Amino acid sequence: MHLRIRDLHKQFDGEKIIDGFSYSIDGDFFLTILGSSGCGKTTLLRIIGGILKPDSGTVELDSKRLGFVFQDDRLIPWLTAAQNISIVSPGCDPVEFLSFVGLKKHKSKYPSQLSGGMCRRVNIARALAFNPDIILLDEPFSSLDVVIKDRLMEDIQKIWMRRGISVIMVTHDPAEAARLSTDIIIIQDKLSKTDSIDLGSPEERTMDEIDRIARSLLSRMKESSSFVQ
Repeated sequence: MHLRIRDLHKQFDGEKIIDGFSYSIDGDFFLTILGSSGCGKTTLLRIIGGILKPDSGTVELDSKRLGFVFQDDRLIPWLTAAQNISIVSPGCDPVEFLSFVGLKKHKSKYPSQLSGGMCRRVNIARALAFNPDIILLDEPFSSLDVVIKDRLMEDIQKIWMRRGISVIMVTHDPAEAARLSTDIIIIQDKLSKTDSIDLGSPEERTMDEIDRIARSLLSRMKESSSFVQ
C-alpha cells in the first residue's frame, strides 16, 4: 500500500483549508492525522478517499477496496443494524461483525432505536464487513463510553496487524494517536506546516510509552494551536 500527496490545495468560499500539503507513506501503515477542531483534518481525509476534489495537487492511493467511517451517522434509517451491513456487503454474515462491536443482540433494531455510540459502532462494523484493503476513520471513537472505546481500539489494532490492511485515522485525541499509530501527522497552519512522526509498530508499546508519546503529542499540538496563548 502506498499514499502519495503532492502540493494539495483546497479552499471553501475563499478561505484556504489546505495550502500546499505534500506527504508520502508506504507499507501496512496506521497513519493518524492529528489536530484541533477546524484545522482541515476531515477535509484532507475526504480528499484522500475521493469524496472531495482538491482545487489543485494530486493524491495517489493504492487501494482496490476502501472502507470509510464518517464522523456523522450514515446509517439508512429504514434498515435494521444487520440490514445496514448486508446492503453494502452482500453475502457476509452481519451478525459476525455486529458481534465484533458488541451489538449482536441489537441486530434487528433500527438506527432510531440505538444510541449515538451504538450507531457509531454499526458504522465501524459496516466498514469492516466490506473487507477493505484500507479503511479511513473520521473520529471513530467519539461518543463512545470508555469501556467500548477501549475494546474497539484494541480490536481495530488487531485487525490492522492480522489482516494486513492500512488505516488512516483522523482524531483530535493524542492518546488515541499514541496507542494505535505507526505514523502521525500533526496539522499546523492549514496543513501548510505539518509535523510528521514515525513511531514504528504499536504492537508492543507499553502503557508508559503510550502515555509519554501522548504527552509529547499534546505539547506539540499546543505549540501549533492558535487557541493556546
